[in-house]
Amino acid sequence: MGTDARTATPVRAPVVCPVQNRYSTPGGWEGPMKNTRLDMGRLAAMDTARAARLLHRVREETLAGRTPPIAPRPVIDASWQRMARLGLDPDRGTSSVLLRRDELEERRRTTLLAEVMQTLTRGLAGIADASLQIMVVTDEHGRVLWRQGNAGVMRRANGICLEEGAAWTERTTGTNAVGTALALGRAVQVHSAEHYLHTLHNWTCAAAPVRDPRDRRLLGILDVSGPASTFHPAMLALVDSVAQLAEAEMRERHRRSVERLRAVAAPILCRVGGRAVVVDPYGWTAAVTGLAPVDRVPLPKSFRAGRVRLPSLGACAVERCRAAGCCGSRRRPGRRTRRRRSGWCST
Repeated sequence: MGTDARTATPVRAPVVCPVQNRYSTPGGWEGPMKNTRLDMGRLAAMDTARAARLLHRVREETLAGRTPPIAPRPVIDASWQRMARLGLDPDRGTSSVLLRRDELEERRRTTLLAEVMQTLTRGLAGIADASLQIMVVTDEHGRVLWRQGNAGVMRRANGICLEEGAAWTERTTGTNAVGTALALGRAVQVHSAEHYLHTLHNWTCAAAPVRDPRDRRLLGILDVSGPASTFHPAMLALVDSVAQLAEAEMRERHRRSVERLRAVAAPILCRVGGRAVVVDPYGWTAAVTGLAPVDRVPLPKSFRAGRVRLPSLGACAVERCRAAGCCGSRRRPGRRTRRRRSGWCST
């Protein structure tokens, strides 16, 4: 209370009540409105039903073109935009044409993932079973090759076509951990209404790519899926760690393979004059003479015996190793050397 000096009239001082720029979500969790995005850790701390309501509201507002109370995670927002551009109906089902049994067995037989299935199973299948989830392994095209885990959850998974031989790319089943990990080439976790298709809102999943360490080619996706109530943000790190463990096993197998090739190739190169190199089919160097040693020689995709030109070596005459599938080069311009497919080439 004060007094106006001109009128001697009492003047009441204004009362300022600070108003915070905050909102209250349907679940009761509060946070700053501006530049706020979903956080998996905070989501995990919420009651399951409240978290589901929040995610449903975020999805509904975003897909309707309105501003949601909290922004979806960037990885999810980007995937939703891809689905919208594809014209995918969010109310469609997840059914797909399954691979024939013989085709499924052929894909299992020819994938390098078969060699590390024991590692993947040992690392995740038991945990998935105990946590009421399932472990899923797909090929590089998103086709489910194997699944293990809780029997009851596998029966439920049949209802959304998460079964052997099914397709789980973004194009077929919208935003989901397998399909989005395939699209981005990195580990992804998708929970409840973050899935683009409404059919999957009762599910949670975490997936990571598995790559061939020899050339970084994508081999497939390792995934753990289960009912939304089984969600835990640490599952993503666990799945990614097991995928890296499988890659480490493949890397060690490859190292031993190169060592065996070196044992065969080194004595051969000792008798070769000039410059020569022996590499495995992926270009990894096993032995070299007369050249500066390099870890890997870049090879063209269509690489066969005969005269070729390699950017790092120039013109080469390639021969395939009958015993170990290797090749090499020796720097003697204009002269080709034949060693009955001994596994090295000369230039």
